[in-house]
Amino acid sequence: MFREKAFLAGLALLLLYLLVALLASWLAPYDPLEISGSPCESPSPDHLFGTNDFGQDLFSMLLLGSRATLFFGFLGACISTGLGTGLGVFSGFLGGRTDRVISGTLDVLMTIPQLPLLLVLSIYLRPGLYLLCGVMGLLGSLTQARIIRAKVLSLSTENFVYAAKGLGLSDFHIMFRYILPSVFPLTLVKFLFGAQHYMLLGVGLSFLGLGDPEIVDWGQMLHQVYSGGGFALGLWNWFLPPCFAMVGLSFSLSLLGYSLEPWLSPQLRHEKQAFFECD
Repeated sequence: MFREKAFLAGLALLLLYLLVALLASWLAPYDPLEISGSPCESPSPDHLFGTNDFGQDLFSMLLLGSRATLFFGFLGACISTGLGTGLGVFSGFLGGRTDRVISGTLDVLMTIPQLPLLLVLSIYLRPGLYLLCGVMGLLGSLTQARIIRAKVLSLSTENFVYAAKGLGLSDFHIMFRYILPSVFPLTLVKFLFGAQHYMLLGVGLSFLGLGDPEIVDWGQMLHQVYSGGGFALGLWNWFLPPCFAMVGLSFSLSLLGYSLEPWLSPQLRHEKQAFFECD
């Protein structure tokens, strides 16, 4: 019962964020990159969260910033989940030389530290949003592939796989018809937690001043707070709105990941039932 309530709460909160991101252009009263008031205005009916040291409306920046933050997280999660699931399924099910080549390549690539590489790319190459998401997704897919591979190795010894092979079905047919649906619950949960991770990572890069200055996001707002002395002056209207927005978004994804894992996995449901029956 608690997990069902957690799922509904997480889904409702995430849908609210998505709706705000889609309607941000209509909801925002001003262009977030244009000067719409005097510098450092306090919250008022004209500027709900006030303005920053450039005179830009903070409420408009918060609304428009949700787009880049959500896009950063979900695109990175899509790349890492899709690539990692594909590699994991091929490696675990085909085995042999294919498994050795893929696993060896993953072992080498996993030695590359993710955050330092992103910092170097951001400092020296100034890549765009898509390239950063691609690099993050590529590096994140390595761990995803190892997890999916371990799951597929256990599924490969199940009776339904032997029965499918006995019927003469090809390996690709078995992988796409039977293996992929079996690993889908794990893939979905990893996607949600991956989106949460990449959103926070993108905000962190922007906070360090390594994001795209032409794209408004919550990390850029916090960077302006830090560089403009907002933290030292205690200007809560500068930094609390993006902080609470990030906490709420991260919390919604955590609730969904927590609630979906046993709900989508029959094995976990059976283990839970057995645990209560033993009590």
